[in-house]
Amino acid sequence: MDTYLNIAEAVLRGVRRPLTAKEILDTAYASDLVPSQLHGRTQHKTMGARLSEDILLLRERSAFFRTEPGRFFLREYLTDASIPEKHRIPMIARRRARELHRGRALALSRHALSKLNGSALARDEVMSLLQSGGLHYTPDVHHRGLDDIVLWSFVVVTRDECVLTYRHGRYREGRDAFLRRRSIGFFTPVVDQDWNLFDKEDHGVISSGLKAIMVDLDVPAEAVFGRDKEDLARLNRFLLYNENGQPKDLLAVIRFECPRWFDPAKRRLAINDLSWMSLRSQINHLEDFDPWSQSVLQIVQTDAVAI
Repeated sequence: MDTYLNIAEAVLRGVRRPLTAKEILDTAYASDLVPSQLHGRTQHKTMGARLSEDILLLRERSAFFRTEPGRFFLREYLTDASIPEKHRIPMIARRRARELHRGRALALSRHALSKLNGSALARDEVMSLLQSGGLHYTPDVHHRGLDDIVLWSFVVVTRDECVLTYRHGRYREGRDAFLRRRSIGFFTPVVDQDWNLFDKEDHGVISSGLKAIMVDLDVPAEAVFGRDKEDLARLNRFLLYNENGQPKDLLAVIRFECPRWFDPAKRRLAINDLSWMSLRSQINHLEDFDPWSQSVLQIVQTDAVAI
């Protein structure tokens, strides 16, 4: 734990009530808990950022939680009956729109993809193209050349014969063709920051998608990026999505097997209408799904193949 978190833990344990980041620092200075090497005019902002980051990354394993926007308390007091109940109820945050465009977007050219046949592309075909240098990065998904096909991680969360679905709201999507439609995928563009020493083989395609569902569904990091990652997340195929008759986006369709102990459909999240849908059942209203989900479902149904 870093210095700011150590200070926050000491202060909150002493006062036994929720405080803002500024109140934590003011109390720490009054109690002479701030070491001399910490200085600056916006320390309260750093304190707030460190607490927020710790809660985001560690979730239930964080020592802290929010009781309301901007007010922090210690998780150890959640079951302490001597603390007023109103201070022992974690805030279920309504998330702001997930930051999808956080870097330069990985793209392939229409010309390069034209060498492959069809819309449903085998994993090895596209991976071979990526590894042979047939890629580049655009400034972001909104600033792309006419020949650019942006690569997206499209994660389908499954359990046995079921797939997790949700309905698009402003949090997830603002495009008219997607808004209020149902989806079977949690998606995000693959960006330059996703490619690291551990993901050179697929250029960060799988890790990018896993980070998206970790944020969207509050899945603990160890369940997503643990030692069994290869068994839980599999990239089997790519889908070239056409808009107005022209290829525009390339979806890396990733299947993530949801851990048995974790059921996102029973949690209070900012995503709308989470529910499990059986893939064995006939889908009577395909038009209720967003365009990307329709394309993935049609391939699954037509080819009788698993996601």
